[in-house]
Amino acid sequence: MRTSKIISGALAALMVASTLVVGGVSASAASLKRPTNLTQANTQHCIRITWKKVKGAKKYKVYRGKKVIHTVTDTKCYDKKAKAGKTYKYCVQAVKGKTKSKKSKTITATRLTQPKGASVKATFNSLKFTWKSIKGATKYEIFRKTQNDTKYTKITTVKSTTFNDTTVKSDETYYYRARGVKGDSVSKGSDEVSERFVYGIGPFKMVIPKGSNEGTLTWDAVPEATGYEVYDWNDKLVDTIKTTSYKFTFDQKNISMLSVALVPVKGTEKAPKTKISFPYVPKGSYFTDKDGNVHAKVELKVGETYKDGATAAMFVNEAYKNATYNVEQPDNKDVVELASNLEIKALKAGTAQLKVTFDNTTASLLNTYLRLVDANDNYVYQNELKTGVAFVDVTVVE
Repeated sequence: MRTSKIISGALAALMVASTLVVGGVSASAASLKRPTNLTQANTQHCIRITWKKVKGAKKYKVYRGKKVIHTVTDTKCYDKKAKAGKTYKYCVQAVKGKTKSKKSKTITATRLTQPKGASVKATFNSLKFTWKSIKGATKYEIFRKTQNDTKYTKITTVKSTTFNDTTVKSDETYYYRARGVKGDSVSKGSDEVSERFVYGIGPFKMVIPKGSNEGTLTWDAVPEATGYEVYDWNDKLVDTIKTTSYKFTFDQKNISMLSVALVPVKGTEKAPKTKISFPYVPKGSYFTDKDGNVHAKVELKVGETYKDGATAAMFVNEAYKNATYNVEQPDNKDVVELASNLEIKALKAGTAQLKVTFDNTTASLLNTYLRLVDANDNYVYQNELKTGVAFVDVTVVE
């Protein structure tokens, strides 16, 4: 019996020992779980490694490969010695006194620096976004927003350092950022750059010499365009030119509005067709200013009254009940008089300007015209109006 007690005591001692030593790791170490949820990210100056907090751990050893590079008390570490373009393996071990947990699973991270030299500029049919390449990146993610967006949206991924955005809309400002990618590693986004895309031929100018049936249309050059296809009012291709002006011939007796179209080209590439409508102005010229406002330069004779048929000199189509417009008195009332029915009377030789403001955003139809005709119902001026301002610059002659 005594022998059995001794043996039982020895077995008990061995059982206790087995709770203290398990595979070379103490029981307290076995209860210290290894770190999980490791993540990696590129910051401005380094690779950041993060992980989930381990209960009971007082600090953590961070390994790059087999070497400990940092011992920290927080659940993140910054590897500021990681070299651009290089790929590294990281793992983390929890520590409490002399007790160490098992090492975490290994994650891979590539040091990707922030793309520099970002810029954007307008081309003849797109916004061209460029940046400098970064070491290690195999592709780049492109992010974009407009002035009305609160956050960026990823729109595409490219392998080059150039992106031509052909989905932009005219009169919108776009903001861009790019970031490099390799595997699960992404760089910090490039600095924000922006550009306003204004597509179209313009501002343009149409000049018709007095009494002529020929008019010369001129316009500002479209960036990067090497030429222009010219279409007539029947939408027929009539010419392909390299200049920014074109002379039209038309029947001045049977036409009041002339519509043409231009297509900027660059080699075999073509931009969308831009349609241009302008009035036949036999007594002057018509053009748009840098702000897009319409101007007509007309010449009137002393003593004559100009109106729209038998009603008014300037009018907005009566179908536009919800539209708003206003014709201001001329700046020189001694030269031109604006009557209550909008008749214009040429009083004496000189110059004056009439200003028309117009807003058809609440109107249900599309075409509204500002017209000026003489006593014989010949058009002196006509123009389709949108939201904005129109000016009639009048010169009265004897």
